[in-house]
Amino acid sequence: MELSGPIWVERFPTSTDVEDLEPGFRDCVRRFLDALYDAGVQVTITATRRPRERAYLMHYAWSVARRRVVPHQVPAFEPAVPEGARIDIDWLHLDRRGRPSRSKSCAAARQMVHGYDIVDLGVPPSLSSLHIDGLAIDMVIAWDGELAIETASGRKVKIRSRPRSGINAELMQVGADYGVVHLAAAEADPPHWSVNGR
Repeated sequence: MELSGPIWVERFPTSTDVEDLEPGFRDCVRRFLDALYDAGVQVTITATRRPRERAYLMHYAWSVARRRVVPHQVPAFEPAVPEGARIDIDWLHLDRRGRPSRSKSCAAARQMVHGYDIVDLGVPPSLSSLHIDGLAIDMVIAWDGELAIETASGRKVKIRSRPRSGINAELMQVGADYGVVHLAAAEADPPHWSVNGR
């Protein structure tokens, strides 16, 4: 078994390619992105499809780092199919005397959390995330001034409210019209959009 820590972050990478999304949702995302780009919005896609292995690592790194789960009680990863990838990770680090060290274990998990760029998440990344099924996308969105954007029905709307980011309530409504729904608890995971808001 290999100890937890930043070395795991580069394994099982998440895609940032819209093409990797499921076809129906991908079409909705493309149309929404076109509207955003046409309106001059700055968009950075940070995640589309995510392997189950990465979802597991992200979830438990966050949980151990926040002391929500004791390192030696993290369950083993269960592959979706018997021949699936194994994750031989040991979340429990030892001190110099060979005794279990919660502080070292949490420090290694925090390094992973930083590597995954999930420090500011208010909830642990989901073990059954829609990212795994290609039905979610994470996007960092920003614009300056008033935003004039076209809705899915072809109507132009002007957004003057703040914040000028993906958690703007009016922009979230525009996204929902396209079939790209922001997470309801917007502050908990600001970049997360999906097929159903989960």
